[in-house]
Amino acid sequence: MLFLLLIAASLAPAYRVDPSASTIKYTVVHKLHRVDAASKQVEGKVVIRDDGAVLTEVRAPVMSFLSGDGNRDEHMAEVLEVGKYPLVVFKAAARLGSEGRLPAGELPIDGQVDLHGVKKTYRIPLTISPQQDGSLHVKGSFDVSLDAHHVERPSLLFVKIDDACHLDVDLVLLRQQP
Repeated sequence: MLFLLLIAASLAPAYRVDPSASTIKYTVVHKLHRVDAASKQVEGKVVIRDDGAVLTEVRAPVMSFLSGDGNRDEHMAEVLEVGKYPLVVFKAAARLGSEGRLPAGELPIDGQVDLHGVKKTYRIPLTISPQQDGSLHVKGSFDVSLDAHHVERPSLLFVKIDDACHLDVDLVLLRQQP
């Protein structure tokens, strides 16, 4: 039975994140300035089963987010405790309609963000654009609460950064051959 499940899973349409063309960015805001950082070390996979279920996992190493200021990046790595929690991970399971494929256009998806060892569910509005080569371009933006993920927010001049950490996801998904 396990063998049949493995064969069925291998025949389902699957996509993998192209790290050379994908980025996850975050923005945090302090009253005096804003910080933008990005990671190009994104990996992940999307599988679409025959029953319309979509299984997704995307992740990036916390240390791979670079702001252009090494001191600031080290401080963020320290507050995010990268030794204990080296990855930020997004997982989602959604159900498509009867067409059994990812639709072009807007698709809100509920998924779980695992940040700093705390898993929280967020609704993420995605825009999916099929490309000529069979790949998919997926973009989305949403906010996560640092407090909800038990992150001790860094401060400057005794003022902490805002609780909202804005994430921008820009992924290219390459179709995998069965």
